[in-house]
Amino acid sequence: MLPRRFLIVCTALLLAACNAPSRTMSVAELNAYRIADITVTLPPGVSGRNTAFEMAYAQGRGAVMPARAGTPEATAVASPAGGPDYFTLINSPEAQAFYQRRTVEILRGEMEKQVGRALLGQRPARLDVTVTSLHLPNEAMRILVSQHHQLVANITLRDAVSGQTLVVYPEMRIVIDGGGGLVGTFLVPAIAGGPVERLAAQMAANDRNWLLQN
Repeated sequence: MLPRRFLIVCTALLLAACNAPSRTMSVAELNAYRIADITVTLPPGVSGRNTAFEMAYAQGRGAVMPARAGTPEATAVASPAGGPDYFTLINSPEAQAFYQRRTVEILRGEMEKQVGRALLGQRPARLDVTVTSLHLPNEAMRILVSQHHQLVANITLRDAVSGQTLVVYPEMRIVIDGGGGLVGTFLVPAIAGGPVERLAAQMAANDRNWLLQN
């Protein structure tokens, strides 16, 4: 029987192959351009909220995640008496805005890192990433039933001067393993990074490979 992780990788590759659109410009034609700007847009109300984002936001404001038996946070200390309440902070509108900004930063940063210098020409182009769906199952769901993180985005390369669309990758779908069970749920992020970081890295790699037809 094939390992579950191997099957997940194969499924993700098949999805990418099925969704990959036909090319309207060759690599040689695209290489007349350079990527001068990258934009990332999230739908209203959608963010990459996850435990790491919550902890970063709360701790930056003087609150600490309460201890939870059976998890790596079990050694965490409670917020000082009279300090801000952890759960009030992480559910506030300000926290929601932070999660969305952080998600955009990570997605944009990874695209700049992997795709920003992929084209070698002189004519400026803009890469627009529009996330249409972002699904990050919470820890409770992943402990009980192994579930996967998923991102879907439309990626468009445009002429930065005329606004003309050069190539479009519609509905790029990224699926990564969320881990399963108590150990896997916390071990995967500890080894490979948080879900948003891993989704961003895979999205950028897929887009670079597709642009260059590697």
